[in-house]
Amino acid sequence: MNLINYSYQELFNKPCSHACNLEYSGKFKGFNGNIRLSGNNLTIKMSKEWEGVSDEIQIGLIQCLLLKIFKRKQNTTNIDLYNNFLRNVHIAIPKNQGPEILRDSFDRINNQFFHGLMERPNLKFNRAINRLGTYEYSSDTLTISQILLSDVDAMDYVMYHEMLHKKHKFKSVNNRTYHHTKDFREKEAEYPNYQKIEKRLQKLVNKGKFKQIFGLGPK
Repeated sequence: MNLINYSYQELFNKPCSHACNLEYSGKFKGFNGNIRLSGNNLTIKMSKEWEGVSDEIQIGLIQCLLLKIFKRKQNTTNIDLYNNFLRNVHIAIPKNQGPEILRDSFDRINNQFFHGLMERPNLKFNRAINRLGTYEYSSDTLTISQILLSDVDAMDYVMYHEMLHKKHKFKSVNNRTYHHTKDFREKEAEYPNYQKIEKRLQKLVNKGKFKQIFGLGPK
């Protein structure tokens, strides 16, 4: 019995009637994966990084994907193991240097709000306009939009927001993940003048959209 069939059986307490195919792919970054149901074929693709991880934790990821595609809410011991793995996988992930301006921003926020104790993640820019910052647990990567290059104070605030994600991780209940918890929002509100900065961020986003429409900004 392969991992998908086993995961399905344990999750739904019945054999899987689909033709199951599990593939490990080098196209994913970090510890990611996806699922596809086409007719009777159920395919799960996972990063090659997963090949060195225990079956118990892989089963947790597979069960999360199964619950997602079949629109069910449930929790299992394996899912708990998988979530705990994601919360701590950043420790083992190799880190890049990242752009100097992002390293400086990270160090400022780390020293001011985290006592200089937070481990630096992978840092990079992208050209997004609607999403000014993201943090990806599975690759320990913090990404900042290039439109923030024009406002270092706003960049620091977005850096702070994403570093809070790195610190507080997430809460998972019945396969539903909560990233902006009460504790997270309370910490976010501790940033000086954060409401004013939020308004500045909205202006930057609007300006970026205007430039993109007229061919002046990042595509």
